[in-house]
Amino acid sequence: MSVPRRLAPAGVCGEEGFTLAEMLVALTGAGLLIGLLIGLLASQSRFHLRNEDAIQASQIARALSDGMGAEIRGAGPGDLLLATPDTVSVRVDILKAVVCGTASGGSINLFAYDSIAANLQSGWRGTALSGPYQAAWVYADGFTPASSVSTAAETACRSAGADGANRVSTRWFRRTSGWSGGFAALPAPGSLARVYGRLTYAIHSSDSESGTVSIRRNGQEFVSPLESGAAFEYRLSSGAIQARVGPGDLSRVREVRLIGTAVGRNGRAAGRRVVHAMSLRN
Repeated sequence: MSVPRRLAPAGVCGEEGFTLAEMLVALTGAGLLIGLLIGLLASQSRFHLRNEDAIQASQIARALSDGMGAEIRGAGPGDLLLATPDTVSVRVDILKAVVCGTASGGSINLFAYDSIAANLQSGWRGTALSGPYQAAWVYADGFTPASSVSTAAETACRSAGADGANRVSTRWFRRTSGWSGGFAALPAPGSLARVYGRLTYAIHSSDSESGTVSIRRNGQEFVSPLESGAAFEYRLSSGAIQARVGPGDLSRVREVRLIGTAVGRNGRAAGRRVVHAMSLRN
């Protein structure tokens, strides 16, 4: 004789609920997992920020070497205009030329054989002269002779032997006037002439990064940030190192140094120490 089976109540067959203890264990486990994920993400973020700071500090050091260093090394001891702990200012050539000879009315014909700092944002100009086969320069700061491209100057300069390979166009030949406004005598044929501007690198408090400084090139931000305390110093021909050089001793400076620490904008990595020595051209 078989025993009849009882049917389970509707909605109960095959279903089991969670106890309160089981729910607490599950929530605790989920919280631990979320915490581990958050910690991992935070660790990766800190690593990324430190790496970004290290890269940025390295880029600042390279910009100082390849940019500022190259420009200051191109200046000679006689080109230094200002040497203080926070500012270094030098003459930078815009145009180099050779004097071909004189023309009517006291004008001078020039062959401009090199154009250098065409991107120099400086309204200040000057002219320097060096006599034939002479090394010394005579400077006239703030003075430039009137100049214009001239086919007559081209003819005269080519006759004197300028551009014997005939490689340059007429625009490199100039007729100039008004030399008496800056020099006692007209330049002799064979003299070298330089038209230059003023290039200034200055250390200023950063406008965007509190507690740091930036280096500006003729008033425009060049690199940033560096730790506060960055400074220029100068090695003289005697070997002495000075933080400031007076006007009478500027020609004795042989090397400009920048001492500082380049840092990243995130403030997560240790800064990169910069001791950058820039020897002036002899």
